[in-house]
Amino acid sequence: MRRRHLRIALITLGMAALSACGVGAPGASLPSSTPAPVATSFEEYAVSFCAAFDAMFRAVGNPDTAAGSELSKALDAAVAAHDGAAAEPLAVEITTELESGRQHVAQAGGWRPAVPMMAQLDRVFVAFEAMTSAKLAAAQGEPDAVDPQAAFEQAGGVEAWFAMFDLGRTIQAERPAEVKQCANVPVSP
Repeated sequence: MRRRHLRIALITLGMAALSACGVGAPGASLPSSTPAPVATSFEEYAVSFCAAFDAMFRAVGNPDTAAGSELSKALDAAVAAHDGAAAEPLAVEITTELESGRQHVAQAGGWRPAVPMMAQLDRVFVAFEAMTSAKLAAAQGEPDAVDPQAAFEQAGGVEAWFAMFDLGRTIQAERPAEVKQCANVPVSP
């Protein structure tokens, strides 16, 4: 039964995100259902890798430094104020960013050497989505709301984060000698 409620909540969030983007408005076009091509080279992987981290930093901030994003700080303030009405659109926006990041992770995972690492990065995004849902539940005063950090940990976020970096070392030999840092975030593919 709880899984059904989660599914309904995710569908509702998705619909709200589409409405907020103006889908269905005159002249608006629906997003393509055709998946974007997957990376087949390091260069393509690097573009998608950086785009995934851009989305993560916009959604939740820098996990290494615990510096929250504007969105996550606003959501935290709504949780502290028990303001479910303010928390809901923030949670939708964060989840939309995280889902965008997951799409970039899937694209980056097309480059064979990165497959294991991207699988772990996807788990990190899923764990941040679980944390965001828990924060929304707390802001809305749900009596059985899970602690957001516990939700992140239960979803495997901590293990996936460290596994991702361990697996990142395994692709060193496949990368070019000179790798530039991502343009917008302090990480390198």
